[in-house]
Amino acid sequence: MDRETVKLTLLAEALEMNWNSYTVYEPLAELDSFLDKDTTVKLAEALKSGFMLEESVEEIMDDGFFRGYLAGLTLHDDSISLQKREEIARILEDNLLSVLKSADESLPSVDKFYGKAGDYDKRFFPLFEDKDKARSKSSLRENLSLFWYYSKDSYFIPLILWGNELASFLSENVDKQGLKGETAEKLKKIMVSVEASYPMSEAVRSVVGFQVPKAESDTSSQLPMLSLIMNKNVGAEEIVELIESITQYSVVNLMYAPVAMTRSDIAEERERAREIVFRVFDSLENSILAFVLNGGDELTINGFLYQIVLLYDFPKLFDRLTSLMEMLKAEFADAALLAVASALIDKEEPKENVESFIEYLKAFRHSFGLVTAGFLLSSKYELEDDSFSTEIKRDGKREESDYDFLLRLAREFLDDLELAYQEMITDYDHMGDLEDVFEELEEITEPFFASADDSEEVEYSRVPMYTLINAVMRNNDLDDAIEAIAAYCDRYIFNFEFINTLLYMPTKNMDGVMQHLLFSGEMAADFIDDVADREDEAYLMSKEESPSNREYLNLIEKYVEKLIYDKNYREASRVIEAIDPYVNPEDLDNLFTSMTIVRWRTKDFENLRIMLEAINEEDDPKALVVKALMNYSDKEVDSAEGIMIGILQELPDFIQYLLENDEPDEEDFDRADDGDVRYQKKIDAKLLAEEFREDWFKLKGGKDWLKKVQRVFDEVS
Repeated sequence: MDRETVKLTLLAEALEMNWNSYTVYEPLAELDSFLDKDTTVKLAEALKSGFMLEESVEEIMDDGFFRGYLAGLTLHDDSISLQKREEIARILEDNLLSVLKSADESLPSVDKFYGKAGDYDKRFFPLFEDKDKARSKSSLRENLSLFWYYSKDSYFIPLILWGNELASFLSENVDKQGLKGETAEKLKKIMVSVEASYPMSEAVRSVVGFQVPKAESDTSSQLPMLSLIMNKNVGAEEIVELIESITQYSVVNLMYAPVAMTRSDIAEERERAREIVFRVFDSLENSILAFVLNGGDELTINGFLYQIVLLYDFPKLFDRLTSLMEMLKAEFADAALLAVASALIDKEEPKENVESFIEYLKAFRHSFGLVTAGFLLSSKYELEDDSFSTEIKRDGKREESDYDFLLRLAREFLDDLELAYQEMITDYDHMGDLEDVFEELEEITEPFFASADDSEEVEYSRVPMYTLINAVMRNNDLDDAIEAIAAYCDRYIFNFEFINTLLYMPTKNMDGVMQHLLFSGEMAADFIDDVADREDEAYLMSKEESPSNREYLNLIEKYVEKLIYDKNYREASRVIEAIDPYVNPEDLDNLFTSMTIVRWRTKDFENLRIMLEAINEEDDPKALVVKALMNYSDKEVDSAEGIMIGILQELPDFIQYLLENDEPDEEDFDRADDGDVRYQKKIDAKLLAEEFREDWFKLKGGKDWLKKVQRVFDEVS
């Protein structure tokens, strides 16, 4: 998703939250005199129109979130004097540092994150010496503070809305004397917090299930560091000193920008980046360097190792290099070996030096990366040892094309780094581009499917307003929350997260919710024409990668389920068939299950039998019930019984609920709401039984057969 689209959506949410006192933010009135009046009015009007905001243009202009966002953009407007922009930066810097200080002061003790006092000592530092334990405890707390910043909207909203613009401006304009003392400490505080935005959005979601807007990509989050490297007033040694001082942060990819810059097509940039890489390697001991690299990604590690092997005398490097590689996470090992092999091939290393590395490789269990690295080096240096070649040979012989193909594969990371650097430069050049902002606001009114970097993957253009939903829910007044979410369904009809949220809320007006669902579902299903009408092949980015696609597809799935519940099988089938060709295979399970139900109930048994061949015992219980129904109908009762026994092993109450011999009581529902898995299974069994009771009772002898299956299950369990 375009970063400015995410930020503009978050700004609209922040405005709504500020007005409703969900999150109170100071007005930043001191910025008012620095902001161009015409631009301010134009942006406020565009926001009001694009997001159908109820507040007046004047109220929007007076809001602190709005002023901070616009001021951040202004920092990169070269038509404004540097002195004026520096004054704006000072206001934003003081404000953001105050926010982060407040966050630090409210951070719970580390013990509270991990239980009673001393628990985290035993968990994280059982083998540490006291001198290392003190540093590691400090590191843990500082990393937790980054997590804390992105766990609360009053902290992460300003960080996301203008933190990157501010940090990049400060990095771009700091002079050599300024990268020391208090100035350096302030810059580091903001820079690290901003660069953490990319990994932290995922970390917070996976740990606590809280959705943080993902405005920054892996490349745009690097802009503060990139700006610092591009600043010719700051020497490479000062940059390395700064990096050394923040190596305790395990979630920040500190070396990505300098490593990517080594692939620049400008010689001066390449040399500066390499100097930083080499100085970092010389300055950090392996344990800390491995910690830094493990906090990054495969691409950064590969590029770093490649440059190190190219520069250093390999026999002198060998012991330290192999020691460092063994400290890297296992998931990075294969790619790291290929990076080292690529560098040795490009370097034209003496044969005996390569032989020592080949011997090193033989000590480890064979993997794709290890075998490929060994094969490439053996082939390049014409080594007699063919212990790796035998695994590459086809039909007992090696094809000439194998070497070229595998070398291209091994060197792909260099092209990826070059592309990453180009993306960083593009992000850097577009920072503060007001024209881009206004274009985004013009497009935001009507939803569409946007291509992701000219690839075949497309993404629904409306950014989910999770921050606003969380703020509404945080007030702990369920009736007010339901009313507010329902109102947002009416206002933001193209933002499907509101109806998806409402579907899980215990409202008394379910008829109204179902009307919302039918309206939104029909509209969403029609949007797929935007993908179908494209000349080029396109498909939806996966739910995991795209929050907006997740909300879009979740709505479609619920809409189809509602159509099936209403026995509108023709429309359900039409929607599934329209959507199916464009859905990522990993997201198809629910629609696949719904189609099995449709085909069973419309007696399309020929196509149903084909679908059922793909179903195994680990699939959706609904699909398994359909398969059992089909098997029973085809008089394959043993197969049907096996399927039903399998379902009962997971949902023991299923048949009893089907036969209406029993049902969950109020306490069961309460225990399920409290997270008790056993009682949640009771509720799942009830819902499954209600959905398929009529199907079983229509089958001749179905009810008696179910009683028999229950007796068999009781005997074997």
